[in-house]
Amino acid sequence: MTAYEPVKKQAGELERLFYETLSAADAYHALLERLAAEEEAKPQPNAELVRRFRHQQREVDELRSSMEGVPLEALLRIIDRILMIKHTEEGRFV
Repeated sequence: MTAYEPVKKQAGELERLFYETLSAADAYHALLERLAAEEEAKPQPNAELVRRFRHQQREVDELRSSMEGVPLEALLRIIDRILMIKHTEEGRFV
């Protein structure tokens, strides 16, 4: 087995987990939206609870936004440059 194979496998796992985290953040945001809407629909909504749901949504938005910046660019560079390992092993790059 070459070094390329385990590196590619692990980078694939990193990519999967990254996008799974983004999906989990989206799901959490949607849950908070649903809970806020349900609370607001009550005859006497708890304004503090709604405020906390909305605050958490902003926190999730911030997390997602930060993940789509530098971390995503770094992940894409990692994935892109895995082939350099293979090519180096094959003697294409020195």
